[in-house]
Amino acid sequence: MLRGRLLRFRTPPLPHSAARIFPALLAAALVACSAPSSGGGAAAQQPAATSAAPAGPAQPTAPASKPGQPAAPAGAPAAPSGPGSSQAGGDVDPRAGDAPAAPVVARSKSTGRPVTLEIWLTDWEQGTQRLFNDELVPAFEAANPDVAVNIQYLDWRVFSEKLVAANAGGVLPDVFQAGAEYVAPLASKGMALDLAKYVDAWGQKDDFYPSAWSTVTYQNKTWGIPVLSAPQTLMLRKDMLTQAGVMGTPTTWEELTAAALRTTKRDGDKFQVVGFNAKPTWQQYVWFLFQNGGDVFTQDGKVVVNSPEAVEAMDYFASLFNGDNRVASRSSIAAPTANVGAMAANLVAMQLGNQLTVRDFRTNNPQGAADLVIADPTRRKVQATTNWTDWLAISKQSKNADAAWKFVSYIAEKDNLLKYNETMYFIPPRKSLRTAGYMADPQLQQFVGIMEQYGKSISTTPAALEVYQTIMKNAVDDAVYGKKTSKQALDDAAKQIDRALKR
Repeated sequence: MLRGRLLRFRTPPLPHSAARIFPALLAAALVACSAPSSGGGAAAQQPAATSAAPAGPAQPTAPASKPGQPAAPAGAPAAPSGPGSSQAGGDVDPRAGDAPAAPVVARSKSTGRPVTLEIWLTDWEQGTQRLFNDELVPAFEAANPDVAVNIQYLDWRVFSEKLVAANAGGVLPDVFQAGAEYVAPLASKGMALDLAKYVDAWGQKDDFYPSAWSTVTYQNKTWGIPVLSAPQTLMLRKDMLTQAGVMGTPTTWEELTAAALRTTKRDGDKFQVVGFNAKPTWQQYVWFLFQNGGDVFTQDGKVVVNSPEAVEAMDYFASLFNGDNRVASRSSIAAPTANVGAMAANLVAMQLGNQLTVRDFRTNNPQGAADLVIADPTRRKVQATTNWTDWLAISKQSKNADAAWKFVSYIAEKDNLLKYNETMYFIPPRKSLRTAGYMADPQLQQFVGIMEQYGKSISTTPAALEVYQTIMKNAVDDAVYGKKTSKQALDDAAKQIDRALKR
């Protein structure tokens, strides 16, 4: 376990300054349909490993809680309470349970207006509902006396089926919230409206971070407006690394593995402390794929998922979970206390995460917050990180596109977008909000710098939902659980992606 000497890594200077899983039903519906009767959606629930997969090591046990843990300091982000829905990449919201949150409908208090907009939001908490219901919607309706606004707050895990059904019935909402994989499938199937004429007249496109705006771009057209971003990067517990004799921050894969081996603690097959809390998902594999100079597609649509760079990245990713020197658990790592993340509960030394980890520490472990380090992404051939951005689309079925655009652009106004992101502790994707309000927080500034310097969005095609949520998910499962070699898993994935693209 590399115990005899100190490990010293170069600590790079910090810059100056988000689980999204779509069910197979949605992917099949979008791929199978060639007319606007197909549907798209997202869900946050990660299905458990199938019985064919060998069981992963047992979950770690929590160390005894420290007496006298202080309360959250003044100015700390508000703790999430009650139900909510979030598809942020990286950290899983510790509040997420097995059952989706029940839909919440907020109907307009205005009556007799000629236009009623139906809005579906899937990134929300109770504070988000209060913001929209009590402030944003009333102000919008006051400024637009001919428009009423109804909002449904949906869980990602039910959104997909509802969107498929609504599209098939010709009753899509006027505006709905989509995620990173959606743009090409929704655009190519005629479900989202091309917003070029609105965006050109609006003149605010250049205020958005490039990695966020690329999420809503397909074939040089704009299909939505970015509203929430969650850049994913390496996060670590400085106290745990120092205690294990690791000095500095890992900057390469080799250093990451060495530090993870040092900090991992096991009792037989049972993890007590997980050195690097990787999750066996395609989203986290892509983080390493980008760093090795690989991708799933090239810019012109060529499938390169089985390139030597992709295979090497998969070999490394699978090694984290396997063998005597494994440093990650294939099982979910859960804190014994509800609503607390594993890193804040002292069960994890390093992980890929986003700004939700910062909120978790300040809310649930303020004593350890000073030891939470937001590091630059590691590098192999290139230094890169994934930036997950959620966005608002206008349905092509909408009979009130002009009014829908008024609402979308109203939410994207600087003050409103800042308030929306603050309710969930996300990163507003507008450059002008870089240091506004709660974003002046030094740790959030680090996330912005990482997003600016290293952020990359995933490649997309009309078959992107099937490609990522079914084919890539299965390839990662096959490699991590030892059903196939990395090369076999990715060769098979390349063939399946080729077939999907031809349908």
